[in-house]
Amino acid sequence: MSGPLVKICGVKDRETALAAARAGADFLGFVFFRKSPRFVTPEAAEEIILDLKQASFDEGFPLPRLVGLFVDAGEKELSEAPSLLTHFQFHGHEGPERCREIGDEFAVEIIKAIPVTEAGDIAAAADYEGAADILLFDAKPPPGAGKPGGNGVAFDWTLLKAYAGDTPFLIAGGLTPANVAAPVQSQQDRASFLGVDVSSGVESAPGKKDAKLVKAFIAAAKG
Repeated sequence: MSGPLVKICGVKDRETALAAARAGADFLGFVFFRKSPRFVTPEAAEEIILDLKQASFDEGFPLPRLVGLFVDAGEKELSEAPSLLTHFQFHGHEGPERCREIGDEFAVEIIKAIPVTEAGDIAAAADYEGAADILLFDAKPPPGAGKPGGNGVAFDWTLLKAYAGDTPFLIAGGLTPANVAAPVQSQQDRASFLGVDVSSGVESAPGKKDAKLVKAFIAAAKG
């Protein structure tokens, strides 16, 4: 792997998707959780993805992997997701068996979020060995947050020393262009470290991505 991978989550518009992809984002995330300020309809996401695919072909930049984010979604909601998604990301109570089933049924890779505040939370990741393709260690939402991610809260990255699994992992939670280099440097020698994920840390307002911050984040993470 040449440097950490970067996931820009909560993409709501074509401009953000294009700016992120042109700047070298490896994953783009679309939030299908209605309570989030980053919610996007499957139809709108599909239009963005088709435009992105065309631009990728025309301009020659790599098409990022495309992630749909869900929280305790039912079959109907999952089946309405855009067909070009490569990954489903789960932030709810989806257990290992459910993750396996959905991955097989929809022919996608699974990213499972593990909320973290203490070392004991890292241990929960072991249950998902072989069930999730990627783990996302994210800060546990503050009480009453109302949404499982994108809260701008960080956790103590040194807790990840407790993770001994083989499943590749991403780090999220409170990351910004100014601080992303620290967790990357702390984890970059680990074989299972895949990269970083950002949402609110590249926004000018909740749900509104700033293209300059997106580019700065990707440069800082990969630099």
